[in-house]
Amino acid sequence: MDQVDERVSRRRTLIWSGVLATLLVGFLGAAAFLFVRLTDIPPAVPRGRPPLGPPPSFPVIEGAATGPRAAATPVRSPDDLERVCQSWYYPGAPKYRGKAPHPILISVRDRLDVPWRSARTLNRTAFAGSAAQRKAWAPKPAQTQLVACLDLIGAGLKIRSCEVDDPKTPTLQLKEGRYRLTVYEVATREKVAESNLTGKDRTCPWVAVTGPDRTLYSAVDDDQLYRALRKKVES
Repeated sequence: MDQVDERVSRRRTLIWSGVLATLLVGFLGAAAFLFVRLTDIPPAVPRGRPPLGPPPSFPVIEGAATGPRAAATPVRSPDDLERVCQSWYYPGAPKYRGKAPHPILISVRDRLDVPWRSARTLNRTAFAGSAAQRKAWAPKPAQTQLVACLDLIGAGLKIRSCEVDDPKTPTLQLKEGRYRLTVYEVATREKVAESNLTGKDRTCPWVAVTGPDRTLYSAVDDDQLYRALRKKVES
């Protein structure tokens, strides 16, 4: 193997492990307990009642028992759009039709061991170009026609070892990240495009969030995403 690949990267990577998540859950649990004690509110769900469905803030239209689910509320935030990656759609959203541009939001899940998603903006494309590019790549939520869901699906070859600030595990393995990119129409959750990508950003990250899986994965860079999505957005 090349000496560069064998050499442990000198960049120090900060690891946010499950300890942080545990502390946060504990803090929120304590706050909820104090609130209930102070307000003397009885339990909201009587014993024996079946579990509740989706929260009131995100209701379901009747008749959508399986498969994609239609939201009864309009798109109001990027969080609403990210739910398209979780089988929701918004019948009142703009349709993917007509002349370009076709505004898009990119939602990323880049870990195998945590369910979190995050919205991602291609800043150079969105803010260094024309007004039309900004409208397409950094749109207002209510004007968005497409959602691109980028999901890590596995690992490839080892790239290098990365030093981290963890005395128990001083180095973590950086491997090729393999991803699936799926584009959906917001109004119907109809699949518009799908492709597989291997992350080209092979550097050790400055900050990494890990759970039980202590592997790091190469990331898909902005240029890869732009090339994969450009025709659907700008044509």
